[in-house]
Amino acid sequence: MSHPESLLTYKNCLASQKIILTKDSPRLSLVARHSPSYNIGLYGQVVSPEEIDQIEIRESKAYRREDQKTQVIFLPENPHIRNRKSHTDEVYDISTVSSEILGLNTKLCQAIALGHDIGHGPAGHLFEKIALEEGVDFRHEIFSAITAVFIERNGSGISLTRPTVEGILSHSQSSEKTFNFALQNEYKIVRYSDKIAYIFADINDLDRLNAFSREDMNFINSRFPGDQRCRVGKCISALVQESAQKGFVSFEESEVAQEFKEVRSMLFGYYQKFDHKVISASLKLAIDCISSIRGLENYDPILITALMTDKEVDELTNKMRQSIFGRINLTDIKDFGITEIINGDFLRGRTYKSLESDLVDIINS
Repeated sequence: MSHPESLLTYKNCLASQKIILTKDSPRLSLVARHSPSYNIGLYGQVVSPEEIDQIEIRESKAYRREDQKTQVIFLPENPHIRNRKSHTDEVYDISTVSSEILGLNTKLCQAIALGHDIGHGPAGHLFEKIALEEGVDFRHEIFSAITAVFIERNGSGISLTRPTVEGILSHSQSSEKTFNFALQNEYKIVRYSDKIAYIFADINDLDRLNAFSREDMNFINSRFPGDQRCRVGKCISALVQESAQKGFVSFEESEVAQEFKEVRSMLFGYYQKFDHKVISASLKLAIDCISSIRGLENYDPILITALMTDKEVDELTNKMRQSIFGRINLTDIKDFGITEIINGDFLRGRTYKSLESDLVDIINS
């Protein structure tokens, strides 16, 4: 296995495959079809399209909400335990290093990393499970793109380039059969970076909670000794070396990739052991509560709940449980971020399924 100092050997080895964007590259938002966004109009001639994408995402409400959304632990008391935003930062960093070494479009990878999880619902992947029980096949990578194209900027969308939106959709393999576009190297960089980031971060955070048996911790350390940075660095080195050898981004067949899969499989066993009964009950109650609020009869409760933060779900369900009549009014959630979105009125009559259908039409056209 190569050491970090030998990575110079692979510098720019995939540069000939780099995605090149120009100021005329198409953008996917409702407003982009009529007039450029403020950022594009002001900076478009002097700032790269990928950097504008990053600005658009960082300035979005969805990006700010990530601070109050689960990575692996719901509403943790320990401030050092990661949330969805800190996970995004780590994906950004791994994507930056990996793409920079390989000579790919680093700024594009950064934009994809920033936006890849803006569509996660409260409680992370558990929300997807609860939505499916409610009859909706909710997928966070699709909702990330929906949020960018149809929901941000009061329903006009933020103006992201097509490769950024495609990269966001590609970070999870479950969407590959839904959309018709090639899986570019930059997209694969973020996909692998996401896996590397969350596996070692989740190990780090679960270890804070003494969740692992001594045997399993020894298993992890035997394959990835050292601290989290050493573990991540080992994977980045292996990803770069395997990608250079194959001529495209890959982290599947090397010894380190196999060890990573073993640790990932072990960690997924821990995910299955989590007792989600209380959080699941809160999510279901939140969906029911949104369904019963007077004035929201024409709003999709799955869509609205997906836009809520962990804190909002917790507060909403507490209000519901404390209500004498078991009902909540819009005035009870007037200070919630979701109420600001509802007041924009652009989601009236829309559903997650209808927005997904519209997104498929746009991407596959």
